[in-house]
Amino acid sequence: MLYYRTLTIEEYIMSMKKRILQTAGAGILLALLSSGAQAISLANPGFDADDATGGDVGGASGWDAFGGGTVFTTDGISGPGAFPNCCSPVPRSNNNSLKVFSIGGVQQDFAATAGDIFNMSGFGLNFGSDPILSSSKILLQIAFLDSDGKPAGTEAGGQVAPGFNIFDSNAIDATTPQDIWTEMGVGTNAAPDNTATVRFIVLGLLGSGGAGFFDDISANQVVVPVPAAVWLFGSGLIGLVGVAR
Repeated sequence: MLYYRTLTIEEYIMSMKKRILQTAGAGILLALLSSGAQAISLANPGFDADDATGGDVGGASGWDAFGGGTVFTTDGISGPGAFPNCCSPVPRSNNNSLKVFSIGGVQQDFAATAGDIFNMSGFGLNFGSDPILSSSKILLQIAFLDSDGKPAGTEAGGQVAPGFNIFDSNAIDATTPQDIWTEMGVGTNAAPDNTATVRFIVLGLLGSGGAGFFDDISANQVVVPVPAAVWLFGSGLIGLVGVAR
């Protein structure tokens, strides 16, 4: 036969306190151990902020263009520069994409500190009606800069050091199948010492001719899992709650 005893008010309050502490401890541990990627709020990531129905528009709103007038927002659906007999859909999403001639591109800067981890992705097109020629390519880059705008990392001495303060995606070049949107990605990379800025770059190196197209650019800051010491701290916290039972 089961016997039930009615709890006193004091016992009930103490029981509720223990439950709250246990729930809070588990929540703190979960928060400490959470990891993942936080999206960077790039402006105009799909290059659709500008009206290019009347013709190509120089540059792209929200991005800093470089390369001396070689970068354009183009409407591939209803504008006069619409892509003939190309891929479907064109552009990859909505109406616009970014078109780059010669050597140039666009970029956006965000605050960063040493040890911050970032990645970047997007899509590029080798357009069959104006294909990328031999020795030319398009790609994405992540660059880390110091407070003076120079390449970060004391070991680099203010110089560009590939694989240390600047990182490239896979490139789209003359060997890439034409009229197919191809994904590009810059892998997860950490900012070196004295970093103040992370720069996300959409780049065309088309000195030998042809045009490159970009669409749907994204970037993320990676949240690193908390070290084992914090594991122990969180576990100990819950353990103390259990001892209090």
